Amino acid sequence: MTALPPATAANDDSVEHAARVTAAARLLVCSEDLEEALAVAASTIGAVLGGEAVLRVTATQHDLHASASGVVPPAALSPSVRSVLSAPTAAGEARAQDGRGILLESSGARATCRVWVGGAVTAQPGVADCVVAELLLHSLAHAVDRIVMVDRFRQNEANLERAVESHRLVGQAMGILIERHRILSEEAFEVLRRASQDHNVKLREVARRVIETGAEPDEVV
Repeated sequence: MTALPPATAANDDSVEHAARVTAAARLLVCSEDLEEALAVAASTIGAVLGGEAVLRVTATQHDLHASASGVVPPAALSPSVRSVLSAPTAAGEARAQDGRGILLESSGARATCRVWVGGAVTAQPGVADCVVAELLLHSLAHAVDRIVMVDRFRQNEANLERAVESHRLVGQAMGILIERHRILSEEAFEVLRRASQDHNVKLREVARRVIETGAEPDEVV
């Protein structure tokens, strides 16, 4: 009988990592909430590749961007990230890598999903990690297909509309901060994102409270 190796912190980390990926994959298979699916995919792919992931998803007539915090307006992203997410790819290319990060792409019947993971190359993800990230992105593309199809079947695009509404709220809250503090759009988004993460409140809810009260993000959570 082969003896099992004793439990170690590394083993525990591997088990926790695998459990997180499995949970994310299961959620993508059954989720009916588009914004939740986008946030989970961005968070998990970023964790797998050791960087911060930003998604661009094109489905029906909508073009959405999302991070681990949820749906965000394009203005919240740096020009370089917006550029890499919108740049054309070579035919059949699913993965591109350079010294700044990794770009992955996957398409379903109705949705095209791209993710840029900045800083991933410095973490040197292995082949297995890249394959896991690609499978998660592929699952997201099919999840978006399914969510859109269900919405169409029910004559209800509530999920898409809510995601677009989140986009509008965050953009409006950013505008308030930009005008008040004379800061860049990326800096305004970072203030909102930090308040969301520090206080475990959804990004769109932080934005809504800022718009309604006129207070600073840290004061409304």
